Amino acid sequence: MDYPFTGTEPMRCPPEFARRQDEEPVGRVRLATGEDAWLVTRYADIRALLADPRFRVWIPGVPATGDEGLIFTMSGPGHTRLRRIATRALTPRRVERLRPRVEALAEELAAKLVAQGPPADILAGYAIPFTLSVLVELLGVPPSARDDLRAWIDGVVAVFTAPGYQDMIEAARKLGDYLAELVELKRRSPGEDLLTGLIQARDDSGDTLSPEEVTQLAFAIIMGGYVPPANALAMAVLRLTTEPDLPRDAASVPALTEELLRQDQGSAADQGRVAIEDAEVGGVPIRAGEFVLASLRAGNHDAQRFPDPARVDPARTPGHLTFGHGPHHCLGAALARLHLRTGVAALLAAAPRPRLAVPFEEIAWRQMFLTLQGPVAVPIDW
Repeated sequence: MDYPFTGTEPMRCPPEFARRQDEEPVGRVRLATGEDAWLVTRYADIRALLADPRFRVWIPGVPATGDEGLIFTMSGPGHTRLRRIATRALTPRRVERLRPRVEALAEELAAKLVAQGPPADILAGYAIPFTLSVLVELLGVPPSARDDLRAWIDGVVAVFTAPGYQDMIEAARKLGDYLAELVELKRRSPGEDLLTGLIQARDDSGDTLSPEEVTQLAFAIIMGGYVPPANALAMAVLRLTTEPDLPRDAASVPALTEELLRQDQGSAADQGRVAIEDAEVGGVPIRAGEFVLASLRAGNHDAQRFPDPARVDPARTPGHLTFGHGPHHCLGAALARLHLRTGVAALLAAAPRPRLAVPFEEIAWRQMFLTLQGPVAVPIDW
C-alpha cells in the first residue's frame, strides 16, 4: 500500500492506522520516494523502536549518514557526543530566561493582528512572524540581519515560499555562511543567547564543540524550529475555531496545548530508522538494511494508550510521541512547548473567540516533507 495514506479528512487521523493497529501493527508500505519500508503504528512498538540501538536514523530518499550530517540525521557516538554537549546549553533555565521576551513578542504580534482588523491569516500574520522572532531571539541575531535571515530560511525550507532548486542551494549557502560569521561574533563577544551557550558548553570530560559543529547545530535548530512550531500554532488556532467548547482561559492553556500536540500530530514528520543488524519490532523480524517508519501520528492515536483518541481531552495523562522518544527525543521540546503555549495564550487574550472566516472545506492544505501536513492559510474572524 502507498504511504502516506490518501483520501482522509484534514485534522482526522487516517482510519487505516486503526485497522493496522488491530490487524498488522508492523506492515509493509511503499513510500512516495519509491522505497519500501515497514510501517509501525502501535504506541508501545514505536517507543521500543525509537529507543533500540539496533536502528539508526534514516530519512526517506536520503542515504543514512551515521556519524555525519546534522544532529537530527546522525546516529551513533558522534550524535551522542553532540547531543550531550548541546544539552548543557539548551537547559530549562535558559528557556525560562527567554520566557518574558517570548511573551512580549506574542502579545505585541497578537495586538497588531487584532488592530489591523479581521479577517486575518493566522499563519502569515501571526504564527510565522512569531516563530521567526523567537528564533532570532534564541540565537541572538542582531536586528540588522533579521530580514536577510528570514529570506534565507524561507529559501532553504521552501515550504511557505516556492523558490527553485538553485535558489534553495544559494539560500542554504548564504545561511550557512552567515551562521558561521555569527558564531565567530559570539565567540568574540559572548551574550545570553543559545549560540553563546553552545560555544561555552562542555561535558564532564571538558569536551567542547568546534565552531563548525556550533554552526551545524544552529542550522539544525533553525530547520527544526521554524516550520513545525509555526505549523503547530496555526493548527492549534484552527482546532480552537472548529471546537468552540474547548477551554481557553489562561490556566487551561498548558494542558490544552499538550493535548493539541497529541491530537494534531500531522504538524510533525514521522521518524525513519534503518536496521544495522537483524532485529524485530512488535514481534516482526526486521533484517539488517531494511527501512522502518514510525508513525508518530498513529502512536498518538493508539486507542490502547489514548482511549477515544479522536476526542480532544485536555485532562488526558501526558505521554504523546510528538517530540519523539529515545536518543533523538527533541532537544528543543521545552522551547517548543513555551512557543505554543505562549502563542495560544496571547492570541486568546487578544481575541478570546476566534472563528474561521471561511468554511472549513475551503481551507487548502500542503504536504510538506514526508507526512508533515499543514494549512496554506487560516483566515479567522473574531
